[in-house]
Amino acid sequence: MKSRTRFEFPRQVLLVEIERYCAFPDCRARNGIGLTKSEVIGYRGFDCVKCERWNDDTVTADSLPETWDIEITETDDKPN
Repeated sequence: MKSRTRFEFPRQVLLVEIERYCAFPDCRARNGIGLTKSEVIGYRGFDCVKCERWNDDTVTADSLPETWDIEITETDDKPN
């Protein structure tokens, strides 16, 4: 009898999509942003798909999959 080799590939979230709205009052367009685990660490904002202006933004740990187990730290540019 032939022995079968069984391969198992654990499922992991490779991409998370967050939804953000443009902060400019004359735009307010909805933006769907897809981020990989490595992109989340450096995420600081997005260019609006409609008006193409920069929006400062951060990602909170509660909007990420539990399996990602990464520490999100907020940067504070204010002098001490």
